[in-house]
Amino acid sequence: MDDNATVALIPIEDHLAACHLEAVAAAVAESQRPSTRKAYTAAWKRFEAWARREGVRSLPAQPLTVAAYLVHRDAVGLSLASLAMDRKAISFFHRRAGIPTPTASQGVKMAIAGVRNRAAERGGLVRRQARGLREAELKAITDTAHIPRVYPSGRLETLDTARARGALDISIVSVMRDALLRRQEAAALRWADVKFHPGGSSRVTVRRSKTSNRPAVLYVGVRATAALNRIRPDSPIPGARVFGVRRGRTISTRIAAVCREAGLGEGFSGHSPRVGMAQDLAAHGAGLVAIMNAGRWKSERMPAYYSRGQGAAQGAVARYYGEER
Repeated sequence: MDDNATVALIPIEDHLAACHLEAVAAAVAESQRPSTRKAYTAAWKRFEAWARREGVRSLPAQPLTVAAYLVHRDAVGLSLASLAMDRKAISFFHRRAGIPTPTASQGVKMAIAGVRNRAAERGGLVRRQARGLREAELKAITDTAHIPRVYPSGRLETLDTARARGALDISIVSVMRDALLRRQEAAALRWADVKFHPGGSSRVTVRRSKTSNRPAVLYVGVRATAALNRIRPDSPIPGARVFGVRRGRTISTRIAAVCREAGLGEGFSGHSPRVGMAQDLAAHGAGLVAIMNAGRWKSERMPAYYSRGQGAAQGAVARYYGEER
């Protein structure tokens, strides 16, 4: 993405020195995280390619062109989240060029509403939530993680390898649960970000997250800290990654595998520890605001969705019967 073009988003005074324009361009470019810019660029290139094939202009695009593209994307089976990204990318590149965005037109909005209604009718709005990795699932993992696995080749994992792999898996799920870490936050965690406390607990610092560039210090309990200590080198390099992985996807793969080996079935991912802890907190009476603070959610929508079942168990009828959660 050409960062200098972002200056078009701000009216420019003719007499402003070039150095100021460059500084503004750099600041505007930093208004988006690199992952967002990458996603917008990829979505925009797909729209440009489609427009070329159809013989229509992508910049500036007519509202009817945008509506047709989004309906086309829905027809080939794209999710509503993908369509939302397409719309945001088209809007961004128009605004960046100083052109009114066609996505704001009533026609495009109505087309999006129609796509959403069709998705609802065919069940497309049903969320595919990751299964929560709760206390019971954590115990199942702890009990089975060190059992040697059989490789696809048929070879059996050695006992030493199984112990090391199991210790790492237990540490990952335990720390991610206590700190309600996102998978990429777990992958980015360094030993310099971990502070061990005399009482046996620890604190981990997330330098930046999906929703904030401000560091957040998060509590990790005694049991999860013990699991963390079992994988800590004698002299850890401060900049070394705690879990030894670079990508959040690798975290997801490991969690899904350790859950399968524990007999828990499918549906677990890198989001499962975070979901499971939110559910456990709700089941133990934590309010929505407390859960939001623990998980650093900006909105109550997702934690309320994750803990909706536990909320029912805390309701008036459950209290009336005095039944256990």
